[in-house]
Amino acid sequence: MRKNYVKFYIFIIAILLLSSPIIYSMPNICLTDQKNSSQSYELKNSIINPKIEVAIQMVNESMLREFLYYLSVEIGIRVTGTYGTEKAAKYIYEQFSDMGLDTKYNYWQGFSLDIPPRFFKDKNVEATLQGKNKSCDEILVFNAHYDTGITSPGAVDDGTGTAAVLTAAYVLSHFEFNRTIKFVTFSGEEEGLIGSRNYVRDIYKNDTDVLAEFNADMIGYANTAEEGRTVLVSQTEDAKWITNEIKNVNENYGLNLNIIGAWDLTAEGQRHGSDFFDFVLHGYEAIAFWESGGYNFAHTSNDTYEKVNFSYLVNMTKLIVASLAHMADIDVYYPQVKIGAPKHGIFYIQGRTLKEFKYEQTIVLDNIMVYADVKPGNAPIEKVVFSYDGKNKSICTEKPYAWRLNERSIGKKHTITVTVFDDLGRTASDKISFRFFNLNRKV
Repeated sequence: MRKNYVKFYIFIIAILLLSSPIIYSMPNICLTDQKNSSQSYELKNSIINPKIEVAIQMVNESMLREFLYYLSVEIGIRVTGTYGTEKAAKYIYEQFSDMGLDTKYNYWQGFSLDIPPRFFKDKNVEATLQGKNKSCDEILVFNAHYDTGITSPGAVDDGTGTAAVLTAAYVLSHFEFNRTIKFVTFSGEEEGLIGSRNYVRDIYKNDTDVLAEFNADMIGYANTAEEGRTVLVSQTEDAKWITNEIKNVNENYGLNLNIIGAWDLTAEGQRHGSDFFDFVLHGYEAIAFWESGGYNFAHTSNDTYEKVNFSYLVNMTKLIVASLAHMADIDVYYPQVKIGAPKHGIFYIQGRTLKEFKYEQTIVLDNIMVYADVKPGNAPIEKVVFSYDGKNKSICTEKPYAWRLNERSIGKKHTITVTVFDDLGRTASDKISFRFFNLNRKV
């Protein structure tokens, strides 16, 4: 009887959603302090949310086909800075705007370090679905890139991701959520992640609190039945609890995909991978969704609309939409930590800001106070540990969580890591690397 009731309830909601602009909302459940919660978080989230069920049903193949056809067939090649990306950006902007979302261009300029180095000017397109609970100050970002290689119509890479972002924006715009969700399409990805680099620089300097970034790059190709049921998910170390939530969503809502954990996302080495890179570099948590099979046509003229496996793209998009909807309403039960100072992109002298750099370069002259901004989950914080080049230097058990860096250094690059531990043994960390000059060490 209960199953029949739920199905009838979902059917009624779907009819209402498709026939009128009704906003379906849930009660405010985002809590800033959950230490007194007597019920396990995992148990609470085993309850099926009818809102998410409806959102899943609203994702359909015809919508994804329409978005992708226009991008990869009617526009085709979309090289950053050319008429192709200009036309694509205008189309994406109009789609977001027609959905009633707060839409804007994010203009940027920068050099590609590829050989030969080149200068680019272009724009990202951002749409915001404003959250209704101000206590849920961490936002979610779902992004893909809409630019292509120089000869490629970019159907799979990354028309599929862009179509998924547009579809998710359309579906989720019919609902209210506690957290704000930003839907972003980047240009400049194929030229060295320039668009996302500028975007992350801006949100970082504005102290935007990001719960997680979802990155979709090449999510629409599957050549076998097994590939068509498999999703690769990469994540930052501290986002593994979010990956577990995604797996729970997949199971609880009957999506029946085989989610396999792939490589961890790190900011080590050269700029690479996809637009998650600068989020990770600045200490944000990120989740990257990948198709499971190999694709040999990326960056070529053969990356065409006909190569897309639309049933697979539909299922991938349903998983992302459901996961966004879930994460946009839940209360965060894991601890979080960000290094408040020193920050990326600042030249400090005695802890004071002397100059702001355009990007992430950081220089520290003389000693400096290192601050950790900590958010508890559903358990009290036990301690915060500060380490310098892998060696523990200070342990704080109460606020303020801070430590004075006063080691001797002649300009070498050093790394500070801050790790928070809660009473349940869960951890989170953040780190920053910088040039450090401190010849007159003070005792």
